[in-house]
Amino acid sequence: MQLSKLDIAKRQLEAAIDLHFSDGDYLAVITLAGAAEEILGKLLQRQGDRAMIDDLVDLDIEMTGGRPFETIRKEVNGVRNSLKHANDPGEDQVTIEPGEAVAMLARAIVNYVWLAKSSTPSMIRLYDHLMAVRGVAR
Repeated sequence: MQLSKLDIAKRQLEAAIDLHFSDGDYLAVITLAGAAEEILGKLLQRQGDRAMIDDLVDLDIEMTGGRPFETIRKEVNGVRNSLKHANDPGEDQVTIEPGEAVAMLARAIVNYVWLAKSSTPSMIRLYDHLMAVRGVAR
């Protein structure tokens, strides 16, 4: 089976959203959504567009005056990377909050929508759910 990177990322993201709604393992949600976010971000950057990470860097500059990109990258991708790598013995124990899953889902969805210029029913369902949780009507 041959799949495009966009299709792969979409399937990973859809699976992560399904897991989120079925109260699945939030570590798996982070891993799947994180993989999709990374692929989608690279595809956006390859075509000369901004990815969500670029907006996070801009926000950091606005809020802190700017820190090195590597510092920001480690902060925003640290949990995702801790779940897929075991390079650093100092990271054999990892602190992860369930909210990290929603943050990674949101980043991946933004990248998907920017790249595909569309959304899926699952993405809209998650968006509506998050708005309802926060008491915001769409």
